[in-house]
Amino acid sequence: MKPNKKHKDSVAAIQDEIDILKEHLIKKLKRMAVPMVQVEFSRENYNNLFPDSKVTTPIGVIKLGGHQFKKLESEKRQEYLGGMYQTLTDPVTITNQEDQKGKAKIFSKSFIHKSKEKDGIISVIVDIGGQNVSISTHPRKLKKIIEEIKKTADLIYEKPESGRTAGNDPKDLTNNDTQL
Repeated sequence: MKPNKKHKDSVAAIQDEIDILKEHLIKKLKRMAVPMVQVEFSRENYNNLFPDSKVTTPIGVIKLGGHQFKKLESEKRQEYLGGMYQTLTDPVTITNQEDQKGKAKIFSKSFIHKSKEKDGIISVIVDIGGQNVSISTHPRKLKKIIEEIKKTADLIYEKPESGRTAGNDPKDLTNNDTQL
């Protein structure tokens, strides 16, 4: 059975909508890029940023997987401790993603590097026993973050252009009397 013109037009309209969304989000990620706060990598600082291995995000409390601290170290991602906190508490986007490994929420944030280049960090959140759990945080190119969006419904959160988001508490990174 050959698809009719109406069906083709509908599919094209949906693809146009997705392309517009992706273009909007890539521009927003570039526009909202911030410097990554550098936090000395230590168990004490990790525990201060994530008391009881939890953090408040725009979509509620997220638990950090039991091996997140060790994973940052073993994967040579110690420099991303501050970025991990910033990404979870103040993401630019949160999207649904599904692949061969299953379903996940992807928290994304963009950062300005020393060379003024803009790049992203993502945190992968999965449902474990009805609880949102962060299982991985790593760098990712901005375009790669956006490529993962397959339909407009994949976008579940977009940071407003002004103001802070729920969960973003700058005192945790800047006014703490620890080694931060």
